[in-house]
Amino acid sequence: MGNRAVITLAPFGLDNMGIYVHWNGGPESIAGFLQAAKALGMRPPKSDASYAMARLTQVIANYFGGSTSIGIGRVRDLDYDNGDNGTYLIGGDWEIVGREFFGEHGAIDPSRIDKIAAQAIEKTRLFAREE
Repeated sequence: MGNRAVITLAPFGLDNMGIYVHWNGGPESIAGFLQAAKALGMRPPKSDASYAMARLTQVIANYFGGSTSIGIGRVRDLDYDNGDNGTYLIGGDWEIVGREFFGEHGAIDPSRIDKIAAQAIEKTRLFAREE
């Protein structure tokens, strides 16, 4: 069991490319990852969808570290209807614009979003300095 989610571009489609996270799939984490990508100046989904998905994958992988907990592929091949957080649809300037296959969740804590974003930014900048 995890706190799973899939992230893909809107509109939803089984052939879309997606990012699977096994942990940190709640709305605060996903919003934090998007906030970090925006703060780092990464091209948003509205201007370059493939670049946005690649760089968002980088931010999330840097956040997790290690060699597990994240995957990429076609949505149809990911655990998109996972019983946890379902699938997030992103678009625009790094926003969650919809969700599919999710249950009810409690209130979102904005301070948690900011904390996750700050950690993701710090880890991404750290990895960038190592190159």
